[in-house]
Amino acid sequence: MSQPSTTPAPPLSNVRETLESLIIAFVLALIFRAFIVEPFVIPTGSMAPTLLGAHTHYVCPDCGYAFDVNYSSPRNDDVIYSPTVLDFDVHCPNCGFLVAPRGPANPNVPIPDPRSVQSVDYGDRILVLKYAYLIAQPQRWDVVVFKAPADPDKYHYTQNYIKRLVGLPGEKLQVLDGGLYVSQDHGATWTIQTRPRVVQDALWRIVYDNDYYPQQLQRSQGGVRELPWKQPWQIEAGSGWNLGKDASDGRVFQFDNSSGFGTIQFNPTAVQTGQTLTDYLAYDLGANADNNRRPGPEGEGSPDDRQRNPVSDLKLSLTYCRADKGGGPLRMELKKLEDTFVAEITPTTASIFHDSPAGRKLIGQPVPFDGAAGHSHVIDFINVDYKVTLRIDGVDVITSTPQDYAPDVNRLLAAWHENTRLPSPSVSISAINQASTISHLSLWRNIYYTNDTRRQPGLFWGTPGNPVQLGTDEFFVMGDNSLISADARYWDRRIEIPEEDLDVDAGRVPARFMLGKAFFVYWPAGQRIFGPNGYAIIPDFGDMRFIH
Repeated sequence: MSQPSTTPAPPLSNVRETLESLIIAFVLALIFRAFIVEPFVIPTGSMAPTLLGAHTHYVCPDCGYAFDVNYSSPRNDDVIYSPTVLDFDVHCPNCGFLVAPRGPANPNVPIPDPRSVQSVDYGDRILVLKYAYLIAQPQRWDVVVFKAPADPDKYHYTQNYIKRLVGLPGEKLQVLDGGLYVSQDHGATWTIQTRPRVVQDALWRIVYDNDYYPQQLQRSQGGVRELPWKQPWQIEAGSGWNLGKDASDGRVFQFDNSSGFGTIQFNPTAVQTGQTLTDYLAYDLGANADNNRRPGPEGEGSPDDRQRNPVSDLKLSLTYCRADKGGGPLRMELKKLEDTFVAEITPTTASIFHDSPAGRKLIGQPVPFDGAAGHSHVIDFINVDYKVTLRIDGVDVITSTPQDYAPDVNRLLAAWHENTRLPSPSVSISAINQASTISHLSLWRNIYYTNDTRRQPGLFWGTPGNPVQLGTDEFFVMGDNSLISADARYWDRRIEIPEEDLDVDAGRVPARFMLGKAFFVYWPAGQRIFGPNGYAIIPDFGDMRFIH
């Protein structure tokens, strides 16, 4: 005979304690959100591709490179947009393939990635450390959220913006040849500002990555026929280079000449519609007509490049492995204006040389290098913001100083005032008396801050014609995607709030408008389910990242 249960009923005090715990947790969450960390959604492409606003995602069917394109029409979190007509051609930034021709959008684009349909993804969702600047001063290059001074009649200083902090209190600043220059003595001297490595590593923009070697599909879509793809790395002089013939062997370059030399050079006009050594950015295709990409005659690249700014702040990256044959060096060359820098890698040492009209000089001192046969090394050769760096296996082994290499500010100022286009850069690799392989070869350019009031109506502050002088409690901000960023360069209204005793000149962000520092993308644009118009409820975990 079963016995009656003797388990006592839970006392009311336990239920009350549980409810109290839940209430306390809820209150703490609200406090945490209100005073410590708050989520925000990126609404536009002004910080892209560092941070993405609403955008369309593509994967090139020819080379497999994944990329995003701005979508600038109005959006909100409850609506999924599916553009029915593209008014621009979408070309792969890596190999130039016409991924989506202008005209009616095709949701069945034959691309091997379910996210590559022409539907619109929301912007990145980020976390912002609120009131961080009550504890520590804002630092240059922070990504900051602030109350926007723009359009005060419409928003009354209630709209949040996110940009990169570039100017600090008391400084005078201007943009020259894509770089940021600051003066502490009201313009008597100008110093270019360099970024910490962790920030700069987030700002490189692809020019060409040979790991994404095209299959060389037929380049004809929508009635548009384009020239076949050409390898942009081309033999310039000498002999010994074997660059492969197709995707089966073209990702690894072979050199074999134990008694001679061979040079390959990057040809920026070889791929007509890819990204080049200018400030063209495929992400901006949907922003306005000026960002469209048109193919030109064979050997001339795109005619649109004639209106672009040449970008000569570059990173050349490769993996180098010698064979047991010959003892000659590998030379990597980056040319900017009249200065050519040569990273020379021998079997035992690595060096940087600076060639200029004044002659050749050594940068720093040679460092040991393990060039034994079969030993592979990742080598990055970088010239950015007038600082040249040789990085081997992730370690900066040689870096120039301002005494080694500095900008000719007067020359850059004269070029801006005279509307003179600066010379384009060049990049080459030479091998001498050796057998070796080069793999994982890629070329990257720096972001480029624009200052051309002729091409960008309304751009006002921070140009050589109108440098901005900041007060003791004022900051200056710009977007990483300079061509389409409505940042402080454009603001033309003073901040006037008499009841708060606040009167600040246009183009500035007062300290009290600073809300916090953006530090983490916790929900990148998600992957869609239930077809191209389904909700993007699956986050792209691989793209979660800290913001630098």
